Amino acid sequence: MSKKVTLSVEGKWEEKLKNRIQVRDLPAFFIDEPERLGGLNSGPNPLEYFLGALSSCTSIMTAFIAKEIGATYQELEFKTSGDLDPRGFQGVEGIQTYFDTVAIKIIISTDESDEVLQELQEKVEQRCPLFNLLVDAGVKVNSKWERK
Repeated sequence: MSKKVTLSVEGKWEEKLKNRIQVRDLPAFFIDEPERLGGLNSGPNPLEYFLGALSSCTSIMTAFIAKEIGATYQELEFKTSGDLDPRGFQGVEGIQTYFDTVAIKIIISTDESDEVLQELQEKVEQRCPLFNLLVDAGVKVNSKWERK
């Protein structure tokens, strides 16, 4: 039997391209664009938030899965970037509106063997919702894990 959950946010346009977003009872945050694109530069843009969400989703899944398989690590860092052709969201037909490629680099400090680290990476990539959202959308995801 499936037990689905619903996640929700509320938001309000403030001015120019600035939006105020509310999640649960947490402090509101802003999504905006840089001034050169007509925004106020009051917050990351939606795609930057997505890259941050992908990074933290990967980190959270790493913690869950490491616990499941009995692996430990001392530190985890990530560097994530995405490439896209802005002509897609500017309305040019035939151009994808989202990332073509995303690179995520995980830098981990651990005493685990290479085999355990490989298992951890594989399981994280199989189960991370945002990683799989990209893969299922046909985005080329370059995932590299390395030791610190």
